[in-house]
Amino acid sequence: MGWRHILFVPLAFSGASLAAQQSGQIAPEYFNGRWAFTDETCGAPTNWTLMTGGNFLSENLAGSWNWQDGKLVLRLDDLAIDEETGELGGRFRMDGPVTVIDQTRFDFTVEPEVYQLKRCP
Repeated sequence: MGWRHILFVPLAFSGASLAAQQSGQIAPEYFNGRWAFTDETCGAPTNWTLMTGGNFLSENLAGSWNWQDGKLVLRLDDLAIDEETGELGGRFRMDGPVTVIDQTRFDFTVEPEVYQLKRCP
Protein backbone atom coordinates (compact mmCIF):
# COMPACT_ATOMS: atom_id res chain seq x y z
CA MET A 1 0.00 0.00 0.00
CA GLY A 2 1.47 3.36 -1.03
CA TRP A 3 1.66 6.47 1.13
CA ARG A 4 -1.36 7.95 -0.67
CA HIS A 5 -3.56 5.12 0.59
CA ILE A 6 -2.28 5.49 4.14
CA LEU A 7 -2.95 9.24 4.11
CA PHE A 8 -6.37 8.92 2.45
CA VAL A 9 -7.91 6.59 5.04
CA PRO A 10 -7.41 8.83 8.11
CA LEU A 11 -8.52 11.90 6.16
CA ALA A 12 -11.69 10.15 5.01
CA PHE A 13 -12.59 9.13 8.54
CA SER A 14 -11.72 12.50 10.07
CA GLY A 15 -13.94 14.24 7.49
CA ALA A 16 -16.85 11.96 8.35
CA SER A 17 -16.49 12.59 12.06
CA LEU A 18 -16.22 16.34 11.45
CA ALA A 19 -19.49 16.30 9.48
CA ALA A 20 -21.21 14.31 12.23
CA GLN A 21 -19.97 16.73 14.88
CA GLN A 22 -21.20 19.70 12.89
CA SER A 23 -24.69 18.26 12.43
CA GLY A 24 -24.84 17.39 16.13
CA GLN A 25 -23.85 20.94 17.04
CA ILE A 26 -26.51 22.77 15.05
CA ALA A 27 -28.10 25.47 17.18
CA PRO A 28 -31.88 25.85 16.87
CA GLU A 29 -31.33 29.52 15.96
CA TYR A 30 -29.84 28.38 12.66
CA PHE A 31 -33.35 27.59 11.38
CA ASN A 32 -34.94 30.95 12.28
CA GLY A 33 -36.05 32.85 9.20
CA ARG A 34 -37.53 32.31 5.76
CA TRP A 35 -36.50 29.35 3.63
CA ALA A 36 -37.35 28.45 0.03
CA PHE A 37 -36.93 25.24 -1.88
CA THR A 38 -33.75 25.49 -3.96
CA ASP A 39 -35.71 25.27 -7.21
CA GLU A 40 -38.08 28.13 -6.23
CA THR A 41 -37.65 31.86 -5.70
CA CYS A 42 -37.78 33.50 -2.32
CA GLY A 43 -40.96 35.28 -3.44
CA ALA A 44 -42.88 32.01 -3.81
CA PRO A 45 -45.82 31.60 -1.38
CA THR A 46 -44.64 28.08 -0.51
CA ASN A 47 -41.65 29.44 1.44
CA TRP A 48 -41.24 28.12 4.94
CA THR A 49 -40.97 30.64 7.76
CA LEU A 50 -39.54 29.22 10.97
CA MET A 51 -39.94 31.82 13.70
CA THR A 52 -38.15 32.22 16.99
CA GLY A 53 -40.28 30.51 19.61
CA GLY A 54 -41.20 27.61 17.36
CA ASN A 55 -43.97 28.87 15.06
CA PHE A 56 -44.08 27.68 11.44
CA LEU A 57 -45.90 29.35 8.52
CA SER A 58 -46.19 28.64 4.82
CA GLU A 59 -48.83 29.25 2.14
CA ASN A 60 -51.17 26.47 3.25
CA LEU A 61 -49.42 25.23 6.37
CA ALA A 62 -49.27 26.46 9.94
CA GLY A 63 -47.89 24.85 13.04
CA SER A 64 -44.76 24.53 15.09
CA TRP A 65 -41.17 23.43 14.71
CA ASN A 66 -38.37 22.44 16.99
CA TRP A 67 -34.85 21.01 16.87
CA GLN A 68 -34.85 17.81 18.89
CA ASP A 69 -32.25 15.03 19.20
CA GLY A 70 -30.51 16.00 15.96
CA LYS A 71 -33.75 16.16 13.96
CA LEU A 72 -35.93 18.95 12.68
CA VAL A 73 -39.50 18.26 13.84
CA LEU A 74 -42.47 19.97 12.15
CA ARG A 75 -46.00 19.60 13.55
CA LEU A 76 -48.27 21.09 10.92
CA ASP A 77 -51.89 21.76 10.04
CA ASP A 78 -52.71 21.66 6.33
CA LEU A 79 -54.93 24.71 5.74
CA ALA A 80 -55.69 23.95 2.09
CA ILE A 81 -59.26 23.01 1.24
CA ASP A 82 -59.61 19.65 -0.47
CA GLU A 83 -61.12 20.29 -3.90
CA GLU A 84 -63.17 17.08 -3.83
CA THR A 85 -64.51 17.08 -0.27
CA GLY A 86 -64.41 20.79 0.58
CA GLU A 87 -62.76 19.94 3.92
CA LEU A 88 -59.59 21.35 5.39
CA GLY A 89 -56.51 19.18 5.29
CA GLY A 90 -55.43 17.37 8.42
CA ARG A 91 -52.65 17.52 10.93
CA PHE A 92 -49.38 15.79 10.26
CA ARG A 93 -45.83 15.57 11.48
CA MET A 94 -42.59 15.63 9.53
CA ASP A 95 -39.30 14.87 11.19
CA GLY A 96 -35.90 13.88 10.03
CA PRO A 97 -32.19 14.60 10.07
CA VAL A 98 -30.69 17.73 8.60
CA THR A 99 -27.51 18.13 6.60
CA VAL A 100 -26.28 21.71 6.82
CA ILE A 101 -24.52 22.65 3.60
CA ASP A 102 -23.59 26.14 4.80
CA GLN A 103 -25.19 29.13 6.56
CA THR A 104 -27.62 29.60 3.69
CA ARG A 105 -28.60 26.04 2.74
CA PHE A 106 -29.64 22.75 4.31
CA ASP A 107 -31.17 19.43 3.30
CA PHE A 108 -34.05 18.03 5.37
CA THR A 109 -34.59 14.29 4.93
CA VAL A 110 -38.03 12.80 5.50
CA GLU A 111 -37.77 9.36 3.93
CA PRO A 112 -38.03 8.92 1.03
CA GLU A 113 -37.88 12.67 0.26
CA VAL A 114 -35.02 15.12 0.66
CA TYR A 115 -36.17 18.73 0.91
CA GLN A 116 -33.41 21.10 -0.22
CA LEU A 117 -33.85 24.56 1.25
CA LYS A 118 -32.07 27.88 0.89
CA ARG A 119 -32.22 30.89 3.19
CA CYS A 120 -34.16 33.91 1.95
CA PRO A 121 -33.04 37.48 2.69
